[in-house]
Amino acid sequence: MKFSEQWLRGWVSPQVSRDELVARLSMAGLEVDSVTPAAGDFSGVVVGEVLSTEQHPDADKLRVCQVSNGSETFQVVCGAPNVRPGLKVPFAMIGAQLPGDFKIKKAKLRGVESNGMLCSQAELQIGEGNDGLMELPVDAPVGEDVRTYLSLDDASIEVDLTPNRGDCLSLAGMAREVGALYAAKVQRPEVPAIPAAHDEVRPVEVLAPAACPRYLGRVVRNVDLSKPTPLWMVERLRRADVRSIDAAVDITNYVMLELGQPLHAFDLAEINGGIRVRMAEEGEKLVLLDGQEVTLRSDTLVIADHTRALAIAGVMGGEHSGVTANTRDVFLESAFFDQIAVAGKARSYGLHTDASHRYERGVDWQLAREAMERATGLLLEITGGDAGPIIETLSEQHLPSVAPVTLRAERITQMLGMEIDGLEVERLLTALGLTVTADGAGQWRVEVPSHRFDISLEVDLIEELARLYGYNRLPVRYPQARLAPCLLYTS
Repeated sequence: MKFSEQWLRGWVSPQVSRDELVARLSMAGLEVDSVTPAAGDFSGVVVGEVLSTEQHPDADKLRVCQVSNGSETFQVVCGAPNVRPGLKVPFAMIGAQLPGDFKIKKAKLRGVESNGMLCSQAELQIGEGNDGLMELPVDAPVGEDVRTYLSLDDASIEVDLTPNRGDCLSLAGMAREVGALYAAKVQRPEVPAIPAAHDEVRPVEVLAPAACPRYLGRVVRNVDLSKPTPLWMVERLRRADVRSIDAAVDITNYVMLELGQPLHAFDLAEINGGIRVRMAEEGEKLVLLDGQEVTLRSDTLVIADHTRALAIAGVMGGEHSGVTANTRDVFLESAFFDQIAVAGKARSYGLHTDASHRYERGVDWQLAREAMERATGLLLEITGGDAGPIIETLSEQHLPSVAPVTLRAERITQMLGMEIDGLEVERLLTALGLTVTADGAGQWRVEVPSHRFDISLEVDLIEELARLYGYNRLPVRYPQARLAPCLLYTS
């Protein structure tokens, strides 16, 4: 799991340094693999606006540009293919320091004076794009420092999670852990229900309820996918190593990173009839979003319409039903797929996706509706459109269930070698979302939430207490044994 530190601190922000936060996460069993700056070390780069361009008199591939920093206009020679009037771009002024200890000075390029440099992503180490200038939004404030405008004094934190901690494969999960570790309040964004603006639905038929106990779908009409994804979302995705594609795909990826629920957006025009969640027919063909054609096996759960498979459930969508710039109506999917039903399916087809990574480790089976509302709200905000009602197919008998767990104070002392105050036990476990009820006789009844499918035994709870209390705070005691003298007799 990789995420922006600034994004995390927008949810929960203990008053500790980055180094201390990283060390505490690792000590709590969420091992931090790397901490990477959001951008290279640079200064003196502002938002510039290209006012005009003309051909260089002595070079076919160079343009002579007039660039404004908001108060002055500078002549800059540039060879980027996407330079054009009206473009907002990072502008390294004379005296700017770029990554690699490169200082910008006045120069002459093929006899024409150049006062500064227009920059690509790679030149600022903001990304890998090096085939043209980094294009900033049209409303970027000319003259503002680029580091400030893009909030680049940030870092990407990558955490190597054990397979049982699927609950932390989201910013919400990481924020919950940090809140518990520091007794800090978590500010979860409100997700209001989106009222239906029309009554169009596509019927959903789940033919494999054990593999898909919950399936939600929603029609959103009149979206405009030519509208760009907001810069704040693109940057949060980039700092999580997710490439921006278009608004619909970016929103589903964003909600997956934020809440932990994978979603998918289908082009409604490519769905024939309704949705059928079924097992694939042996030998059925499907061209995936990456262009690869796979031959499906009968043990593979698919999302289909009334004529063909549309996606491998929990893994990847099909190319023909994916959204494009021409898509005007989308069908949003948010579902809970059984962990065992999807385990290993991605690898068996030579695939590994963010969605399959989460479903194989377990996704909160109560999360699908909240994620659907969140994605719908963002889609309407960014692309416009009209949302229809949510249609849900639910098989209660196939949903997971977790029995309450009894926790005993004497067992905590026995396993940890020390007593933990009862109020502290309740605080630590409650912070993780568990419901803790004391019986007044040195034990608690603990109800486990749907996001913690790895907790089922008393020892699981004690492990959680050890993590949050701090392994380094537990006493060190050596084994003791009483030895009695032994007399040896020889004849």
